[in-house]
Amino acid sequence: MRTPRRVLLLNPGSLYGGEWAGRYPVKPALLGLFSYLAANGVPVEVLDLQMELGNPEPHQVDAYLARGRELLARRTFDLLAVSCWSSLEYLAALRLTEYAREAEPRARIVVGGYHPTAAPEEFARPGSPFDVVVRGEGEQALLELAADGRAGRRYGAGDGGSAGRRRPLVVDGRPLPADRIYADFAGYPYVKGRPATLGVYLSRGCPFHCAFCMEGAKGSAWRPYPVDEALRVVKSALGLRPHVLTFQDACFGYRASWRREFLSGLVDLGVDVPLWAEARADRLAADDMDLMQRLELYLQLGVETMSSTMAGIMRKAPDGERYVTAVDAALRELNRRRLLTKVFLILNHPGETAETAEQTVGYFERFVAEQPELSVIVNAQPFAYFPGSDIAQRLEHYERRYGTRVAHADWWTKAGDQHELATEVRPSRELADGRGYVERIHALSGDMVAKMPASAKLLFFRHLTKL
Repeated sequence: MRTPRRVLLLNPGSLYGGEWAGRYPVKPALLGLFSYLAANGVPVEVLDLQMELGNPEPHQVDAYLARGRELLARRTFDLLAVSCWSSLEYLAALRLTEYAREAEPRARIVVGGYHPTAAPEEFARPGSPFDVVVRGEGEQALLELAADGRAGRRYGAGDGGSAGRRRPLVVDGRPLPADRIYADFAGYPYVKGRPATLGVYLSRGCPFHCAFCMEGAKGSAWRPYPVDEALRVVKSALGLRPHVLTFQDACFGYRASWRREFLSGLVDLGVDVPLWAEARADRLAADDMDLMQRLELYLQLGVETMSSTMAGIMRKAPDGERYVTAVDAALRELNRRRLLTKVFLILNHPGETAETAEQTVGYFERFVAEQPELSVIVNAQPFAYFPGSDIAQRLEHYERRYGTRVAHADWWTKAGDQHELATEVRPSRELADGRGYVERIHALSGDMVAKMPASAKLLFFRHLTKL
C-alpha cells in the first residue's frame, strides 16, 4: 500500500474583508480537518495566511498575494485542501490556488467551506484551478483523497495537474459521525505558548433555518457530541491554559438536557477561564442561568430583532409574538442575575420597514434607560447578503413581496470594501436604507458600559483584549 499523500491545508485569508473577516489563531474547522487526518496517519501541515500575514488593507493586497505565493512555494504537498470558509475568502482562494498550481503542478487541489457548499459552480467552471469541490462536511472526502488508492481516484483521474485536467468534480461530503471530537491542540502549528483564545465545536449542524444565514446551505441536522466527549476536549484545551475558551457551535446546546449536563460538567471541572458561547435567548431557562452564574461565561445571543413581524420574515421562530416575549423575559432575567450577555441585532434586513426597525431600536433604548445596572449589552449590524441563505436562494420572492434590492449580488468577486458592498441593500419599498438605525444602537454603547457592574465589566474587558 502506498504512503498517503502529503496534505497541505490552506487558509487563504481575505483580500478585502478587513476587520469584518475577523482573526482567530485557531480556526475550529481547520483544526478539525488537521486532527482527523493526523489521527488517520496522513502527513498533514497547515498554512494559515491570515495568521501569517494578517488582513491586508486595500493598498496591501498585492504585497499580501506576493508574500503568500512565496510561502506556498516553500511547501511541498501532493494534495492541497483550500478552506474557502466564507465568501470573504473567495478571491484569495482563487489567486492562491493558481500560485499553488505553479508550485506543485501535479498536486491535486480540493476546496471546501460554506461558499463552495452554497455556490459550487463558481469553483467548477472550465479552466478552474481546482480538481474537486466538496459540499458540506469535508473530513471523510479529504481522507479518501489523501489515501492515494482506489477510493481517492474516484474523485478524479490521474494525479491532478494542469495538463489534460477534467472539469472540476463536485461531490457531497458525508457527515462525520458525532462520536469523537478531533482537536489535536498540541500538534496544531498555530497553538503556541499560552494561546490568547482556543475555539472548539461541541456539535455540528443547526436546527434553525434563519433567512439570512449560510448555515442552512450545509443542510445537516443538529448533532451534539456526547457530553463526556465534549468535557474531555475542554480538559485538553484547558491544559494549554488559554486566556479564553470559545464554543463555536452555530447554536450552543440546542437541547436543554445536553446543555445543562454539559454546564454542570464545566462547574464540576472547576473551569476558571473566561468562556464564550452563542445561544438562543428564547431557549434559555432559570436552570441554565443557575449554572451559568457559577462560570465566567460571556453569552452571545443572536436575537436579530424585537419586531414580531421581522421575527417571522427572518424565520427566527414560527410565532413572532411568542419569540419576542420569550427574548424579553430572558434578557431581563439575565440582566437581573448580572450575567454578561451580548445581544446581536440585524437591521435593514429584507422586509424591514421604519416601523419594524423602530420597534427593535426603541426596545433597546428603553431597556438601557430603565436598568440601573447593565450586564446585557447590545450590538447591531446592517444585513449582509450571502449566497446559500434563503434570501439568496429566493431573492426574486423578496424582490416581489417587499421591494428588496441587493446592489451587489456577487460582491465576493469584487475588489473593494466588501462589507460596504455586501450591506448595500434596500430592504423594502417603505425603507430605502435603514442603516441609520444601526447608528442609534451604536450610540448606546457608552451608556451600556457605564452601567456595567464591576464583575461584568471585568469579564467584558478580559474577553475584549483577547478575542
